[in-house]
Amino acid sequence: MHFARAGVFWLAAACTVAPAMAAATQPVEIRFDARIGGEPARCGRTYAGIGTAKAGLSFQDIRLYVSAVRLIDARGREVAVTLIPDDQWQNDQVTLLDFEDRTGNCNGNAAMNVAVRGTVPAGQYRGLVFEIGVPRAINHQDPTLADAPLNVTGMTWPWRIGYKFTGIDMETSGGAAGPTAVSGFSIHLGSTACGDGPPMAAPKLACANPNRPTYRLAGFDPAKSVVVLDIAELLAGTDITVNAPKSASGCMSFPGDGDCAAIFDRLGLAWEGKASAGQRWVRAD
Repeated sequence: MHFARAGVFWLAAACTVAPAMAAATQPVEIRFDARIGGEPARCGRTYAGIGTAKAGLSFQDIRLYVSAVRLIDARGREVAVTLIPDDQWQNDQVTLLDFEDRTGNCNGNAAMNVAVRGTVPAGQYRGLVFEIGVPRAINHQDPTLADAPLNVTGMTWPWRIGYKFTGIDMETSGGAAGPTAVSGFSIHLGSTACGDGPPMAAPKLACANPNRPTYRLAGFDPAKSVVVLDIAELLAGTDITVNAPKSASGCMSFPGDGDCAAIFDRLGLAWEGKASAGQRWVRAD
């Protein structure tokens, strides 16, 4: 009888502990929105007054990787968000945000993803921290063999360099005619200065320019707030109708590309030894 009562007591205790353990975490969905000023940035639409030339713009692609997502609790501590792999948009380390739906002149496919989904310890949160980029440990691999969301070949460079952290491609109009005039502009952020060697081999050392900007947003309530990525603000200091000589159209992140100077400053990244004055395109609404 003594042992029977002890067994009953143990089972009862286990039943009361299980609900408490289940309540130790809570789901979280962090929503993002790409915008042009106050307007949604979407395929099939045209926008005016962009950049220093007050140019016209329409999108061909709007995709980016985010990682190292953390919420800030009531005591000011950063709490990591445990990502929920879904075999399409995120694994346990990185999420692909996709704002293009293949309408208009956009590439890609119709499916879209505008949120990071995961779990955090139960509690109240009042801020957000995240990076744009793919973590170094998984940044240099064969995308044809990688699991989702790193199997998107349109978001890759050779393995030595790694993934495009942003794939923002645009058609542009307006501006002055001349030898540097262009009708397209791209922002492909990624790591550079990754050492010499075969392009289809991962570097042995970290790239000298990791180019993973970190954003910290105070006053962010994950239940109500949205992370706004304002592409008009990102381009505000750039003439998107011209291209720096001897460089690819737009900013490709590589040293010497004059189209990157103002964009990197607004991303919050140093450019060729000059520190950023502070990011100016990510905010919480």
